[in-house]
Amino acid sequence: MKKLFSNIRCSALVLLMLTAACVGIEKSYPDKRYFVLAIKQSDNSSGTQNNGILQVANIRVSPRYEDKSFVYRTSESGYESDFYNQFLVSPAALLGEEVRKGLTRARLFRHVINALSQVEPSYVLEGVVDALYGDFRDPSAPKAVLEMEFFLRKESASKAEIVADKRYAKSIAVSGRTPEALIKGWDEALEAILSSLIADLSQTKL
Repeated sequence: MKKLFSNIRCSALVLLMLTAACVGIEKSYPDKRYFVLAIKQSDNSSGTQNNGILQVANIRVSPRYEDKSFVYRTSESGYESDFYNQFLVSPAALLGEEVRKGLTRARLFRHVINALSQVEPSYVLEGVVDALYGDFRDPSAPKAVLEMEFFLRKESASKAEIVADKRYAKSIAVSGRTPEALIKGWDEALEAILSSLIADLSQTKL
């Protein structure tokens, strides 16, 4: 009987040690953190212009950067994906939402709708993200990089016509190699690109 109790105690001790070890392993991993892109909600418009209805199509992102995980450039040909720091949803969805809200505030068009709307648009804005990463090639000078290309298409019964297209690239110096600093840099880059896009569209003959 004593031998049985001794075996039980040993088994319980081993189980307790294994459980403690498992808990220790789990706690050794950092928690995943999630971030969103959000630019300032300034209103620089001079009044709504009657240029019809603009539809902001779904933003397309290069396969290199379409996942939610942050991407860091570490050398000329080296990149890393950060499993623990990610966008809350896909970067395409975040960028598309901010572009649509920014163009709505600019009031260049009577209405600005998203790709799910059933309303017939007068124009369609397509966007492509060519680069979205943290540039950490120089440890002493980290940067947030964002490159986007836009095509404005005029819709008609006969055929669609591209009336404007331009590529924008921004590289913003950030305070450090942290996800918070990187997000702030991407926000600034997106705000600058959107301001340039709005200025260009306001000069476009629609």
